[in-house]
Amino acid sequence: MSRSLQEYHERWQKATREWELSEIVEDPDLTNESCIIFESAHSTPMGEGAIALPDFGDAICWYRYYRVPSELEPPEPQEHSSAGDVILPLGLEILERRWEHRRPKLTNDQLRKRCAAAEQALDDLLAEFVQQGYQVEMIKRLQEIVNNSLLDFELHEVYVLSKDLDALLSSLGNPLADYDAYETEQEAEAHAPAVDLNNPEHRAALKERIWMVGR
Repeated sequence: MSRSLQEYHERWQKATREWELSEIVEDPDLTNESCIIFESAHSTPMGEGAIALPDFGDAICWYRYYRVPSELEPPEPQEHSSAGDVILPLGLEILERRWEHRRPKLTNDQLRKRCAAAEQALDDLLAEFVQQGYQVEMIKRLQEIVNNSLLDFELHEVYVLSKDLDALLSSLGNPLADYDAYETEQEAEAHAPAVDLNNPEHRAALKERIWMVGR
């Protein structure tokens, strides 16, 4: 169901303010409008995965209201306290140090300008999406805004159902394939039924596959 521009903004403002992102991000039931994004973080391999959102407008808002401010809003000044320091496992600590070494060194003013520019570009794209509906070229624009703005996370792929279902399955594999019944993956997928988004069991299987990739 399409929403107005105001509804998108109010919904995500409320979700981020009240920490209810899971109600949107964990799309309860894939539909013919669902949007699946693949992203990763330079700082940690645990940041890599897939996220299912209700539609392309929500994918825009994921970055507008969550990723961009999380990365680009200058941190509040805090008093240093060694007693409160978080001790990371050695492997994660090494990764974090490597990323901090490569991370661009920006002043708070530079971060604010970068954040404001990204938010405005995402607001413009969301307004265009609401007015015109989804257009294929909007994916490239979203990737450019995100990847030219964020310092850590990178947006790799965006799939909008149902147009991109075949491309999504090419990446994830057919969730209906019975790999235990055949000697090779190719045989299992060749004998698997085609995914039908109108079938609730098929949608559930696809959602589970996306969830597994995202964890």
